[in-house]
Amino acid sequence: MRYTPDPVHEGYELLSAKPLGHLQSAIHQFPFRNMEEVIRKMNRYSTLGAAKLASKRVSMASAFGHGLWAFIKHYIFKRGFKDGWAGFVIALRQFRGHVLPLRQAL
Repeated sequence: MRYTPDPVHEGYELLSAKPLGHLQSAIHQFPFRNMEEVIRKMNRYSTLGAAKLASKRVSMASAFGHGLWAFIKHYIFKRGFKDGWAGFVIALRQFRGHVLPLRQAL
């Protein structure tokens, strides 16, 4: 495995051709201490995303379309609706996270 230090979507890249296994039980994670931390991270990502889009041509329609797709993808296709209110809030945050950088780039 190798760490990828991308400014917005950092993470790990699998370097093996072996298939991944499955966990036997759920992992409960709490990535944020409070709402202030959520908003601070959202602002950081929107600023980084706007810098990434500085050379691209964007419009309010494309910003709304990207945000709407992000909401639908997380709430419906990734089954966020099964998590109730928390799933809705996460999907809504995805919408805002995609709209804000495009809006800032305008």
